[in-house]
Amino acid sequence: MEKNYKDLGFTPDQVAEIEAGLNMEIDVSPYAKKEFLAIQMRQIRMGIMEDLPVEIYAKTDYDWFQMEEIRKGLLQKLDVDIYADPTLPYDKMRQIRKGLKAGISLIEFRRFDAGILRQLRKARLSKINLVDYINAGYVTEQLEQIRLALEAGVDIKPYVNKGLRGVSIHEIFCGLDKGLDVSVYAKVEYSWQQMREIRLGMEKRLEVECYSNPLYEWQQMRQIRLGMEEDLDISVYRSFMYTAKEMEGKREQLLKERRKWPGIEPETLWIEEPEESHFISSVTISGDGMEAYVTLKKNRKKLNREDVIQELAGQGITFGVLENAIEQIISGEYTEQPLLIAKGKGPAKGKDGWYEYFFRKAVAATPKQLPDDKLDCQNIDWFECVEAGQKLAYYHEAEYGPDGHTVTGDPIIGSKGRELSVLTGKGFLLLPDKKTYLAAMDGKVELIGDRLEVGNLLIVENASTVEGNIHYDGSIYIKGNVEKGVTVSATEDIVIDGLVEAAVIECDGNILLRRGANAAGNGYIKAGKSIYGKFLEAVSVFAREDIRVNTCLNSRVFTEGKLLALGSGAALAGGELCAVRGMRTLYLGNRAGLSTEAKVGVTGELNGDREKTDGKIQEVHHELSLLGSAYMDLRKKYSPEVRNTMKVYLKLESAIYTKEKELEDLYGLKKKLEEDIEGSKEVCISVGGTLYEGVTVEINGKRWTAETMENVTLKCVKSKVAVFAN
Repeated sequence: MEKNYKDLGFTPDQVAEIEAGLNMEIDVSPYAKKEFLAIQMRQIRMGIMEDLPVEIYAKTDYDWFQMEEIRKGLLQKLDVDIYADPTLPYDKMRQIRKGLKAGISLIEFRRFDAGILRQLRKARLSKINLVDYINAGYVTEQLEQIRLALEAGVDIKPYVNKGLRGVSIHEIFCGLDKGLDVSVYAKVEYSWQQMREIRLGMEKRLEVECYSNPLYEWQQMRQIRLGMEEDLDISVYRSFMYTAKEMEGKREQLLKERRKWPGIEPETLWIEEPEESHFISSVTISGDGMEAYVTLKKNRKKLNREDVIQELAGQGITFGVLENAIEQIISGEYTEQPLLIAKGKGPAKGKDGWYEYFFRKAVAATPKQLPDDKLDCQNIDWFECVEAGQKLAYYHEAEYGPDGHTVTGDPIIGSKGRELSVLTGKGFLLLPDKKTYLAAMDGKVELIGDRLEVGNLLIVENASTVEGNIHYDGSIYIKGNVEKGVTVSATEDIVIDGLVEAAVIECDGNILLRRGANAAGNGYIKAGKSIYGKFLEAVSVFAREDIRVNTCLNSRVFTEGKLLALGSGAALAGGELCAVRGMRTLYLGNRAGLSTEAKVGVTGELNGDREKTDGKIQEVHHELSLLGSAYMDLRKKYSPEVRNTMKVYLKLESAIYTKEKELEDLYGLKKKLEEDIEGSKEVCISVGGTLYEGVTVEINGKRWTAETMENVTLKCVKSKVAVFAN
């Protein structure tokens, strides 16, 4: 059969695709046609194997990428007729398909390019309106920055226009996010680099008017800004006549001159003929004015302290006179060597700027451990609540340090302390004084680094079927119970004071169950971060990070972090317990031999993800091979003048680039998965009390049935589960 297809003029790659179909006993007639490239044949063959109606896209009008998008849509049971149009490029098809999958229709915007469709799809997923900006003619890079700003709750509309590039809009977004008056630089006459220099100066509380002239190059702006941050006299070099390189040299010279107070070896200034004196034959003052030496007369009049001070003043030495040198002069002791008579005092750096906060910063959203290691879920304040208009913080500006003085009494101005950047974040107002921060809304306040956030907080007395399900963009605090059949979801944290029954609790942050959960086998709890609770019983639980409880009974638990049952009486018993990063408890199982599955380490999910990624890498390699063969075939058949005008040739060039980028991303994903798998190989199960019979242990896929034993740690050693005494 292979020979027949070759004789019919099919290429080796085409023959390979036909043979692959025949070997799988499928009908190859829809694609066994010379007008299809091998890469197109592959998409049709895959559709036949997936039992899809390939006649929808098995047409020469579609390129291989278009075929793939239609095939994927059919697999996802979407209405592909909406976008199955040969005149619609594959990247537009992709965005429309992804939109349909998320319940979003983009077909009315098909006239716009794929980048705009992508931004519109993401905006609609975030419930952001970009349509007005799209209709106004904003391009992809601009729309992306506008979308990111609107998603962050930043009102960027008054400051953007089509004359600003996307990177410029990003600088405006960054400034608004930090509460800056961006009207200072949100102007088309500034490049984005100039905007950045002005923004950075405003963040450091500088008087940016000194350099916010669009005639400055951004590199010049940078040198002026750095000089202001270093408290230098920028008037020395901020003239337009200096290039940025010349400005840099002058700035560094100013820094060098300032650093000589005190420290570097001074040049010496000799005063050969001092004013008439009873004891001084010569005076030496260092070039930096920080030291003065006198050479004494051998035969000198007997003096008292006041006489010495007065005569030194006559020589201009008025500061830092040393008492021991005065005593030596008064005593009549003689030396031919110059005598150090005075030392100046260098300037000091002032106090750095600092923030005064008017809320508790130390509210840590993590339960404390009691002396017996038990988790204390009751006595913890998870949220620090504030009201709109409440004063949150006040900035105290940096201060100048004390002045120094030379031995001649000349002042040396003290330097200013370091200013702190303005606080970034959301949910607050920065008053015109640029120092006072007020809450813009009722909610919870957090300080993470220099990011101040006032977030949405919904406080509920009880969650019951009477009030209905709760879905909230922010955090939820439920003072009472969560009844059976209720769904509670939040984009941030959920804290529940009462008991959780057979309910659904989901959030992107942490979950704290002060009393715990008893779901009678029907509840589900899922956290994007960690879960803390007094107890979990007969409930399904999932967490991206750690799960920490006092007891867990008859539950299905999965965490990508650790599963920890701490404190006296802490137990994990019954059900299926899976923790990728390890498990620790006092008791595992119980005396009655309750069936308990305890799994740690490399999971089927991780291995499955790696296998899927490996399979995808092989698939892309094969597709690249098919594309490369077709590409080289056209290069052999046609001259550059001809092939460079052929749509299929240009599409092949573009497709090869796209697939190579996809392959690079897949290898990056594979590396991360392998790192996760490697990191899970050293995991263990630590039992501080009793490990009971009836527990089945699985570590990195290796199973072992436990016997009753005390105080042990279980690890995987040489492909077997090994037991070590603690």
